[in-house]
This record gives sequence, C-alpha cells and structure tokens, in this order.
Amino acid sequence: MLETKTLENNLVSDSLQEALIDTTKEYVSIETNPTTELDIQIETLPAESIEDETRLVEITDSKLLARIDNLLPGLFQAGNSVNNVAQIVKTGPVYRVIVPAGTKLANSKAMDDAYRGIFHGANGIKGQANLVKVESGTAIATNSISAVMNVSSLIVGQYYMKQINAELDIISDGIEQIHSFQDNEYRSRVFSLVAHVKRIANFQNEILENDELRISKIYQLDSLEKDCADLLGQANLTLADFTKKNKLSYKEYEKIIVEVQKWRAYQKSLIEVLYKISDLRYVLHLGAVSREQCIDLLSTYQKQIEDTQERINVWHYKTTKRLGININEIRRKRAGIDGAIHFIPGLLKDDYKFRSIDMKTVTMIIEQAVGNEEQFVADTSELYNEDVQLISKDGRLYYLPE
Repeated sequence: MLETKTLENNLVSDSLQEALIDTTKEYVSIETNPTTELDIQIETLPAESIEDETRLVEITDSKLLARIDNLLPGLFQAGNSVNNVAQIVKTGPVYRVIVPAGTKLANSKAMDDAYRGIFHGANGIKGQANLVKVESGTAIATNSISAVMNVSSLIVGQYYMKQINAELDIISDGIEQIHSFQDNEYRSRVFSLVAHVKRIANFQNEILENDELRISKIYQLDSLEKDCADLLGQANLTLADFTKKNKLSYKEYEKIIVEVQKWRAYQKSLIEVLYKISDLRYVLHLGAVSREQCIDLLSTYQKQIEDTQERINVWHYKTTKRLGININEIRRKRAGIDGAIHFIPGLLKDDYKFRSIDMKTVTMIIEQAVGNEEQFVADTSELYNEDVQLISKDGRLYYLPE
C-alpha cells in the first residue's frame, strides 16, 4: 500500500499525485469506512469522453471554486490552488467528480464514519490517503457531510438561477416590444415586477451563501407572486371584456384584434414570470421543498388562461362568420355601401363579392384563436435530488447537468 499523509497537513504522497496526473484509467474516490454508501469519485477520463461540450456549464465563482477545492483537494492536487489546476489537466486527461445528491447524504447511515481517499488502479486498490481524520460520532464528521451538501446545493442553485436569469431577460425583451401609450401605468408595473424577480435571480452567489438573505428572498417571492397574479388577473379580465363585443363592424373588429394581441402578450409574459417565480422558490429552498409543491399554484393560473383562451376562440369564430371573413382565402365579404356597389358585378363574377384583408390581421386572428398555452410547461426536474457531476478540463471546472 502506498504511503500517504493525512489532510491535517494538506499533503498527499508524491507517488499518489504522480499517478493521479499520468494515468487515464485510475481514479481517486472518497468513501466511508466501513460502508461505501457515500462515494465521491475523482475519475480520470479520456479528453474525448465528453460527447457534447455545449452542455458543460463553467463554474466561475471564486468562492464556490475555493469550497470545491477544500472539499476535494485530490481533484486539484493537495496544497495547490484552484487556479493551478491547468497544470494537471492540460497534459491531456479530463477529471470527473460525482458528488452525491444532498438528499442521499442527509439519509446516509455513514454520517459518523471517517472518510478515506482510495486510489484505484487497473489491478485494484493501490493506495489510500486519510482525507478527514476523525473519530466516529464527532462533530467533524457531521461537518464533512454538511460541506458536501453545501457545495452540491450551491453548484445546482447557481446553475438554476443563471438559467432563470437568462429566461427573464427574454421575457423582459418581449415586454419591451409591447407599444402602447394607453396603458403605461400597467406596463410600468409589469416592468417593475420583472425587474424585482430578475434581481433575485441575478445575485445568486450572495443569496445562496447567506441563509438569512435566502429566506428573506423566499418571502419576497411570495409577495411578487401575488403582484404577478393580480396583473395576470387584470389581463385576463381585459381580454374577457373584448369577447363581449359581438356587434362590431370590420374596422372595429380589426382595431380590437390589435388590442387583444397586446394584452395576450402581457398575459404570456406574466404567466412565464409566475413559472420563473416557482422555479426560483424551488432553488432558494435548496431542495428542502419538492418541485411539486413549488409549482402547485401554476395549474390554477394556467386554468384561468385556458378559460380566457376558450372565450377568445369562440369570439373569433362567431365574429369571422358574421363578417364573412375567409381565413384560408385571406378575404372578407363586402358589406354596407361597398357591398351595394359591387352587388351587380358580384352576380356576374363571385370574386367581386369579396375584398382582400391584411395578412397581418389574418395572422393575428389565427394566433389568437389557436392560443399559446402549450408553451407553458413547468420544469419538473429535481436536480437537487441528483448526483452532481463536475468536469475538470483545460484548466477550468464545469458542472454537467443530468
């Protein structure tokens, strides 16, 4: 067995370090003694083992990198800083770390056991190093479990919040495309709502690392959800009011179609914000609350939109039929004085009974009648319940979501 030193001195034997760097088949794992229910592995893989590098999410937060370095010093070489990892990985191999999900750690029977770094080779165990030297049942062993859970949660949490932040940018851009001077107050309230939600998603590092701040943001999300639901309710009521207008001329119908398009854009943005709020709530609870509970109210909001959509669909059907609008042929039946003028020509040729309509109007009618509720799909993934896979490659550290 190779001679090693404990991490009390933050050292691993030279032979162990050399083997970790040079081999492409050997790996270091962290496992419990005497059980192996908790197993953190540092594997050396061929560089081409990552089939789709676009899935890699780089970890750039210096505090998080330092925590990972403290938790898994074998990944970066004991005693070396995270910034020096390039000295290891640029020689060719790719290093992969599987950090058990926090729920697995919390339920592990091995919480009080000491941990060992086991160095495996092609012919079995070649050496070992004590990563944490403790006696069973001491607080140090529990803190080791806590450290793994904290790092795992931070990695997943930061990933989720960056995704949410990017999606909120898209929502905000969509709201900017809504042009109307008649409802500036409503528009500004929607903008303010999105900005407050985005601010929470944007400061993921500070929030996730401060429990008091994290909990306060959960309460803030509750308030923002109420504001968002109120704004969505107003949009739904406005759309429902439009569907009560049943004796419209074509020109009046055309104007209302534009208004419906605008309020549907608000409706779409607001339901998307509600989905992002539920995602943020799940993230900030660090997996302590199930995804199912976090998205529970979304079905209620979704039902409101579906009911409104059904009314819009029926309204368009009845109105287009009454006004003689043919969507497929992009034309409508002449009416009023225009219809009277073309009555005689229409007897000779049927086409004279109709006039073309704007393609933009036709497109809006189709979009509004079909609806967009299919776009609203809740994220049901439970990344907090999945093992965290880290990839060390070309001097950088990445998270690889499942």
